[in-house]
Amino acid sequence: MIPAQNQLARQRLRLGISNVGFWVVLAGLGLVFIGAARLSPLTGCLLFLAVVFVQAGFDWAGGALLMPKPQPEPALFLRRWGRGMLVHTGVMAGLGALSYASLRLTSGFGVGVFVGMLALAFARKPLLRLLTGAAVREFPGPDGQMWVAAITDPAFTGGVVGLGNGARALFPAAWLETLPAADTGLELRRRTWQIAQALPRRDFILALGWNLAGAGLGGWLFGWAQRSPVDALLGHACWMTLWTFLSLLVFPGLSRASVFAADRAVASERLDAVSWIERFAGLIGEDGNADAALQAIFYPIPSTARRLQALGKRGGGAGLGNLARNHLFYSWAGFTLLGRAVHCNAGRPALWVFPPSA
Repeated sequence: MIPAQNQLARQRLRLGISNVGFWVVLAGLGLVFIGAARLSPLTGCLLFLAVVFVQAGFDWAGGALLMPKPQPEPALFLRRWGRGMLVHTGVMAGLGALSYASLRLTSGFGVGVFVGMLALAFARKPLLRLLTGAAVREFPGPDGQMWVAAITDPAFTGGVVGLGNGARALFPAAWLETLPAADTGLELRRRTWQIAQALPRRDFILALGWNLAGAGLGGWLFGWAQRSPVDALLGHACWMTLWTFLSLLVFPGLSRASVFAADRAVASERLDAVSWIERFAGLIGEDGNADAALQAIFYPIPSTARRLQALGKRGGGAGLGNLARNHLFYSWAGFTLLGRAVHCNAGRPALWVFPPSA
C-alpha cells in the first residue's frame, strides 16, 4: 500500500472507533434510562429518525471525506449514499416491525431475529441491487457461473452469495476488467474452496446462534415481555447493539484462520498465491495494523505479512468462515446500526451488504 492509502486507513479506523463507540455509549445509557418514563409510539419513531440523522454525519465523513481514490464528487456521493440510506432505513424499519410483531405474538424477540436473518440471507443479492442501483449479472467463470456486480467502491470485494451447494462467488466487475486473469482465477478458486467446505453455511449458523442467544439473554435480563412494546423494542435495540459490539471484539480472531486456510488451499494447487496476497491490500486500501491489539480487534482480514507467513505453515482446518464480516450484515436482524458504523463501512452502501472480505 502507498503512504496515502495508509494515512486514509488510519483516519478511517479513528472514525470507526468514534462511530461504534458513540452508539455503544448511547446504547448503554439507553438501557439505564429506558423504563424510567413510558415512551409513546410517536416518541419511538422520532428517536429512530434521530438515529438515522446522526449516523448520516458519520456516513458523510466515511464516504465523502475518507473514501479511497477515486473519490466521488459530492453530488454523486449524495445520490449513491441517499439511495442506500433510504433503502437501509426502510429495511431496518421493516425489521423493527418484525421484532415488534415477534414481541406481541411470542413475548420475545427470538422469532423476529430468526425470521429476519433468514430473510436477509435469501435477499442479500437483491438488497445489494436496491442499495446501490448497480447491475448484478451472471458471468461464466472457469468453475461455472458466478455473479458480477458493477460496484465502483474500490473496497468492494464481493463474496459468496447463498449458503448451500448452490452458492456462487460474487466479484466486482472492475476486477475482471483490470486485474490479470491469473489473479481473478486464483480468488475464484479461494471462494469455490470456501463453498466446498460449507463455510458460508457454517458462519450463517454461528451468526444465527449468536443473535438468538443475545435476544434470549436480553429478554431474560430485562424482562421485555413485561415492558411497554415501545420501551421493549428500543431496549432490545440498545441491548443488541452492546451484544453486537461484543461480537466485534470476538469474531475477528475466529475468522482469520479461514483466510489462511483458503490461501494454503490454492497454494497447494501450485497457484501463485503470493502475488495475489501482495496485490490484495492495495486493492481494498487496508493492510491490517502494526499495533497487535488493533490488528486483533479491528482487522478480520490478516495483514499481507501475516498471510505470507502463514502460507508456509501447516494448517489447522478450514476454520469458521468469514464470520466477522458476514455477521456485520446479519446483525441488522438485531435492530442495530453497528454493521453500518464500523470503519470499513461508514458511508459506503455496497459494503453494508458485503463488507470487504478475503
